[in-house]
Amino acid sequence: MLVSIVITVETDAETLLPRNVGRAHYAAALQRLRAVAPDLVTALHESNGPKPLTCSDILNGRSNRAGTRLEAATPYYLRVTGLTQSLSQALLKALVEDPPGAIEILRHPLRVTGATADATEHGWAGSTTYETLAARTMLQGGGSVARQVTMQFASPTAFKQAGRQMPLPLPDLVFGSLVERWNAFSPLALSPEMRRFGAEMLALTRYRLQSRPVTQKNGALRIGGVGTATYRALGGDRYWLATMQMLAEFARYSGVGVQTATGMGQARRLKND
Repeated sequence: MLVSIVITVETDAETLLPRNVGRAHYAAALQRLRAVAPDLVTALHESNGPKPLTCSDILNGRSNRAGTRLEAATPYYLRVTGLTQSLSQALLKALVEDPPGAIEILRHPLRVTGATADATEHGWAGSTTYETLAARTMLQGGGSVARQVTMQFASPTAFKQAGRQMPLPLPDLVFGSLVERWNAFSPLALSPEMRRFGAEMLALTRYRLQSRPVTQKNGALRIGGVGTATYRALGGDRYWLATMQMLAEFARYSGVGVQTATGMGQARRLKND
């Protein structure tokens, strides 16, 4: 099971938060999860690989060098996603079935006014399964598969490449990251050669990106890209095209690149392709 929960919050007085609060939101999400599934929180702390949990920054916050200013009585949105059955169920219980009265971000209480995993209620919400995603594209016989897909990167997105940081969403980095996350948590395995397919057969044909800094725990800055990018397959059979489309849909839940648990790499497929 995959779930993307959008939480609506408000502040009773004008508040100035730091520009990046993804790490603080992650801490708040773990605190809420601990009340319903303490074993899952322990497992998240102890895991060394990709985490089956993503926590966003404030999705519609307007930031500048001073920080992110929240206006009183204005709805703002936070997002949490789960990539496993047990975690997704725990998130639904903790945030949707019994939502908290408030979420505290860096000692600033934000009043919770709603929470949903219904895609018809918010464009970033949703729930599905790995099997359903596969059935939509991979398991349907016949018919053509689109060769192009457009992705939105709503928070700074960056990758590790040859020991260095790469702030550009190049095709092999994007789809290599997605296939690794899929294979880490899905019962349906995909060919890890998807990264190679991205490098050799996918072209970045259009993009509109800006670089944005994210402050790290030690005060250093990590640069990531925010915006949209369109990828087009120059070749490949139905399997590779379907895998590309399916992984683009999966990005809504998994995030892309580094530090997705703490706000970076919030991504989704745009439906205009």
